[in-house]
Amino acid sequence: MVLPAGYIPGFVCSLATCDVKKWGFIHYQPSMAGNVLFLIIIDVLGLAQIILGIKYKTGLVCVSMLLGLACESLGYIARILIHYDPFNRAYFLWYLICLTIGPVFMAAAIYLCLGRIVVIYGESISRIRPRTYTVFFMGCDVVSLVVQAVGGGIAASVPLTNQKMIDLGTHILVAGLSLQVASLFAFTVCSLEFLFRVRRHESERNPRHADLYNSSRFKWFLISLGVAAICLFVRTVFRSVELSGGFSGHLANSEVQFMILDGVMVIIACTCLTILHPGIGFGRKWKQAKFPFRGERSAEEELAAAEETTTESPRNEPKVVVGHYYDQPRAR
Repeated sequence: MVLPAGYIPGFVCSLATCDVKKWGFIHYQPSMAGNVLFLIIIDVLGLAQIILGIKYKTGLVCVSMLLGLACESLGYIARILIHYDPFNRAYFLWYLICLTIGPVFMAAAIYLCLGRIVVIYGESISRIRPRTYTVFFMGCDVVSLVVQAVGGGIAASVPLTNQKMIDLGTHILVAGLSLQVASLFAFTVCSLEFLFRVRRHESERNPRHADLYNSSRFKWFLISLGVAAICLFVRTVFRSVELSGGFSGHLANSEVQFMILDGVMVIIACTCLTILHPGIGFGRKWKQAKFPFRGERSAEEELAAAEETTTESPRNEPKVVVGHYYDQPRAR
């Protein structure tokens, strides 16, 4: 966002009066066809997530995905507007902030699935409790989101002539993206380590859910979750490198690389989480795989308690003594 020589405060550029490669906030006009296509795909995926979230009652996963897709949709609307006016700072910041923070919510949806996967295979196999996985990675996600929002807010609020503060906002934004990269990397390592332990300790798997984790449907769901995480990781690494070079750098002004390494990666991730939605992957066991927060009983514990209750003999069952039938002593 470096001001070109000859900048006149208050002068409003247009495509008829200014060269976009010199004066535009991004040095090209975004492709109308490409951005409209991506917007349509994102909105279709959003509609599918609403339907699937309601059908399978996936709660926070549904909310996280919808927030992420809403940010992506707004970001591509901004890019379409930039096509007509690449000199509009509001459109530029709208696009920058929305498409930067959107995948943070999608990563949260992925993090929420790991704890339930641990419950399905057996909590005794994991080194870490399901709740700890979720709290830690969701915490990292929240911090990353706040840092990115602060960085974007600083870059958006200061005058164009204050390059020092604009650079500060950009550096904070990159720090937030770097934290997201570290979080996704740590999540991938923890997931692989847990799956390695699952293969190594087959005898400790939870037999209650054997029908699920032995099914091809669940295995494909795990693959799709891994592909989604890898795509978001690639996208976040790209955005970190892109923004570390500044808004005037080569990567920040290359539409082809942006559309592939950001747009396509996010769409692949969202498609994986829609076609093999967590509700589809877990089926009716999504609710049973719920793990406790703040001392609550898990769904597994509640189910076990219910089974124990049904196996116990009733306390006040009728008794037969020497051919006589009686229930409770009668009052005299």
